Amino acid sequence: MMAVHTPSLRREILVWYSLVLIVALSLFSMAAYFLLEQAVIRAATESLRNTADLVEQVSIPQGIPRLETRDEFVDLVDAAGEPVRAIRRRTALATGDVLEIIVALPEDLVSRVLQSFLLIAILLIPLTALAAALGAGVLLERLLDPLRRLVETTREIGIGGLSRRVPEPDRPSDLMDLAQSFNGMLRRLERAVEALRRFTADASHELKTPLTSIQGTIQVSLSRERSADELRETLAEVMEETEWMLHLVDGLLTLARSEEGLVPVRKEPVEITDLLADAVEMGQLLTMEKPVEVELEAPRQLYVAGVAGQLRQVFVNLVSNAVKFTREGNVRVTAREFGEVGAGRWAEVRISDTGVGIPPEELSRVFDRFYRGDAARARPGGTGLGLAIARLLVEQHGGRIDVQSRLGHGSEFRVLLPAGLERDGGREKLVLPSGAESTGT
Repeated sequence: MMAVHTPSLRREILVWYSLVLIVALSLFSMAAYFLLEQAVIRAATESLRNTADLVEQVSIPQGIPRLETRDEFVDLVDAAGEPVRAIRRRTALATGDVLEIIVALPEDLVSRVLQSFLLIAILLIPLTALAAALGAGVLLERLLDPLRRLVETTREIGIGGLSRRVPEPDRPSDLMDLAQSFNGMLRRLERAVEALRRFTADASHELKTPLTSIQGTIQVSLSRERSADELRETLAEVMEETEWMLHLVDGLLTLARSEEGLVPVRKEPVEITDLLADAVEMGQLLTMEKPVEVELEAPRQLYVAGVAGQLRQVFVNLVSNAVKFTREGNVRVTAREFGEVGAGRWAEVRISDTGVGIPPEELSRVFDRFYRGDAARARPGGTGLGLAIARLLVEQHGGRIDVQSRLGHGSEFRVLLPAGLERDGGREKLVLPSGAESTGT
């Protein structure tokens, strides 16, 4: 296929600049020609009148009164047949005589003046446009040089070189803004690609373990004849690993859909006390084999803005995580509402435990995907996605989540969500705190 040649920006600017300049100069010359023509005609007419006045003064003796003077312009032909413009003056004298004066001006005098102007204009317009185009070309070369360097740099940047940055010129400001915007895009792409790499590596690592386990279990079972009970035991092990992988994939899908905005987050009043009670009940089921109590302390009704199913997932993840890392003692869930009426209110949910705690150097990583502390490396059913999902869902609800912990003394997770119902003419309406906006649809 033949490549289509596209004119460069420099050439486009020069061509359009030259065309606009030529049109502007042509219009200017036309206007100047019209004004010059009128001025020359007025000057010629005035010259004819002045000449007639002078001839009249010389021709009429002193002391003879003038009774009437009339002027009229006439077109005559000279001896050579050329047209001339003339003024005819008739002056009636007190003596009864009539003096007639005819003063003529060659018609081609005006034409010669206008032709000279046209010749000058025809010569100067292209010369001026050419000189202006040459000057504009030099100026454009300087102005577009930063853009050229930016284009050359972007062509060299590949998926493995996102750490590079394009040069940011000091001037003009438009190109500086363009370079800064492009560098900002590169920074975001670099973070996204790095996150994707880590995500892919972690997911591959996490999925490799159960797949290897399933493969080994099946190979062992096929190595010799097995009884029905042995086959049933093998299938149970495969089912366990399969369920864990399904749980992992479900978490990955939740993260992907939430980040892409596919999970709707609508501002609706949701009563979360029942959701917290469900999470506590789930936690109590997980403590049946260890001396841990799960308690709830919350108002009878506490409303927040969000989606009930997603908020329930947040609380279940946090309570399950607290129970998992608490060998003995208690897991305490508390909730309260605070804030000024009319300005929007917040709901605060705290999940505290007396578990193993989190080392200070790991606190900043507990919400990362696939991150599991040393105490969880044995993978007792966890995927390392629960806290990452909880943070993402809370942030999409316009809230925030944080954690405090002391190694060996336990941890406390705090969730803040937009909340508050107020009475307006007998009807309840949801009042959101300033800045608490959903990122979903």
